[in-house]
Amino acid sequence: MAARVLAHLTVFVGAFTAVWAVVVTPARNFAYVAGGDRLDVFVGSAAAAATVAAVVAVVVAVFVTGRRTLYATTGIGVVLLAAVSFGSFDVQMHLRALAGGLILGGCAVLAGCGNRRTMQCALVVGVLAGMVLVPHIESSPVRYAEYLSNDSSGHYILVALAVLAVLLAFSNVEGVVERVQHRTRVLTVGVLVPVGGLVLYWLFVRSVDRLGADGAMQDRWLLGIAVVPLLVGAAFALPRTTGTVVLAALAFVAAPTTGSMGFASAVVFVALLVVGVVVGWRRPLPLVGFLLIALVAAMGLFADSQLDAIESAVTVVILPVALGLLFSSLLPTSPPASVIAVTTPIAVTVPIVAEFGWTAYTPLTRVPPVFSPSGWEWTSTAISVGSVLAAAGAYLLLQARRGRPNGTTEDVGEVPGGS
Repeated sequence: MAARVLAHLTVFVGAFTAVWAVVVTPARNFAYVAGGDRLDVFVGSAAAAATVAAVVAVVVAVFVTGRRTLYATTGIGVVLLAAVSFGSFDVQMHLRALAGGLILGGCAVLAGCGNRRTMQCALVVGVLAGMVLVPHIESSPVRYAEYLSNDSSGHYILVALAVLAVLLAFSNVEGVVERVQHRTRVLTVGVLVPVGGLVLYWLFVRSVDRLGADGAMQDRWLLGIAVVPLLVGAAFALPRTTGTVVLAALAFVAAPTTGSMGFASAVVFVALLVVGVVVGWRRPLPLVGFLLIALVAAMGLFADSQLDAIESAVTVVILPVALGLLFSSLLPTSPPASVIAVTTPIAVTVPIVAEFGWTAYTPLTRVPPVFSPSGWEWTSTAISVGSVLAAAGAYLLLQARRGRPNGTTEDVGEVPGGS
């Protein structure tokens, strides 16, 4: 029993720490650069770091199969991340991303051993909890912070790394590390998803750069809809039904952002995420998860109105339960597929649709918000809801074509139940 708890803690802390390495990675170029091709996005942006981490993690998940190699790879990531957490230098962002990828890939392979389903649930909770909590941990006040360098708060990660190192030293994950089938296909999908997300981010930045450059006052972003065929295609390209969990990532991307939460709301979010995971683990209900996330996406219609508190409450209360329920209902899967699923919300960061303009940044007047959605708000909300429903439809198609609804948890990638 103690060995199983240690194994799950190792995967959770490792996933949390890996996300920490990527989420708070500072972009190399802080100054706003307008115009041009903005090719710097491919090298010096936070999106580029997330892409590096995602690619490294999927490479590890595909090719690392030996137990010693697995622990060595994760250990190298821990040592590298600890070493580059001091000071500030040009390639720090890339090295942190590399270390995060090594740790996350190693934890994904560890989660593919033994009790695969519960271990992969720990992986999902670790990643999503890291995405929500780490920014608040990093921004927490430090006594005499005005006298310290900007890098001082970044050393919090060393505590997490020390805990992870101890867990790796004492944990003994039971089970075998299975060889990944169709390696070339899986690796191609695992690389194309984050790279596609980076390209879309570059196109988004270029669109924002055009604001005001040619006298334009407002524009709309529609290319983000390409995320839907990108992730649906990835789900179908992966072997058997291992790609169904990628559809959960698509639903997450289409849901409202969690970036504006306070620390208390973030803690509630993580607690309810665990509740959702437990519910989905005991009774898999993937379609219920999809429908709940679609409901959350529909609440976007209340944004910027006197009813925006409803959207905030739904995002904090219903979204985490739905995400936990959906992810755990679609597990177990293969280690590479789990990596693609958990890194997608980090690497694919563009909004599916957006409206922006000068008034979005500096409103000329302060008008009391009223609930009167414009045609664009109806359209954008419908697209978000439709994206979640498209993920649900793809899940049903994938199950009908390749899966057996009553598959067991011993068959890697088959959904253990249905709704």
